[in-house]
Amino acid sequence: METEEKFLNRAKAVLDEAEKNLDASAVVRLRAARRKAIEEGSRSLAKLKPRWLLPVGGMAAAGIVLTVAGLLWFSAPNGQLLQAGVGDIELLAGKETPDFFVELEFYEWLEHQANAG
Repeated sequence: METEEKFLNRAKAVLDEAEKNLDASAVVRLRAARRKAIEEGSRSLAKLKPRWLLPVGGMAAAGIVLTVAGLLWFSAPNGQLLQAGVGDIELLAGKETPDFFVELEFYEWLEHQANAG
């Protein structure tokens, strides 16, 4: 890592020194080449992205969002499935290990007892 840094610093120093020693005609040619490259890049970029793609992409994204929202809205009565899913996501996304999965049958029994009583 250190040798790479030394190499990069040395290369930058050499290129900076070479830049200082360029004659005026070379500077003019380099600026003209840079300007031409920027103009050609702008033109080719404009050709690659037709303007009609932006509204079509936006409509597609809106359609996907509405479809997912409709599926979530109509899939469970009163949003119970969505509420349970959020709790599960919070549980699974937590940093602590869910050790209670080891004795899952006990917790199912406990829930059944709570619902029965």
